[in-house]
Amino acid sequence: MRNATVRAVNRLTTRWAAQAPAGAPGTVLAAAGVWPLLALLADSAAGPARAELEEALGIPAEGAAAAAGELLAALAGVRGLKAATGLWTEAGLPLEEAWSAKLPAGARGRLTGDPDADAEALDAWASDRTGGLIERMPVSLGKGSLLVLASALTLRLRWIQPFE
Repeated sequence: MRNATVRAVNRLTTRWAAQAPAGAPGTVLAAAGVWPLLALLADSAAGPARAELEEALGIPAEGAAAAAGELLAALAGVRGLKAATGLWTEAGLPLEEAWSAKLPAGARGRLTGDPDADAEALDAWASDRTGGLIERMPVSLGKGSLLVLASALTLRLRWIQPFE
């Protein structure tokens, strides 16, 4: 993976951390989960949306999809790390085939329009991809929900020297 991608993800995390409420207990910020989704969107965006995504990403939109793929591959190679990265759309929402083909395997989900069924499907998807550590996705769905960008990262590790 390119160092430029790592630096871009770290810059986004830093910007978020600067905006986080002071003293929020238990808050952890990491852009590594959502950055690939934004990069995949930037790849096919145009106009102001493309410019805004480029600004958020910290890299040009051209090549953003490739950088997203490299980041996701690197995350998959980290022992103990599980990443759920997905784009869920209402079944009738048209997407460009060339763009859809760039999405990572298992990242594409369909919303049915039934908020309860959709929430259940998102929860099951997150649980499956995070080894059960994320049981529920904190998203509010309504009948008109067209798009959900979903991301969750979990890390199981053992310390060489446990904390006391």
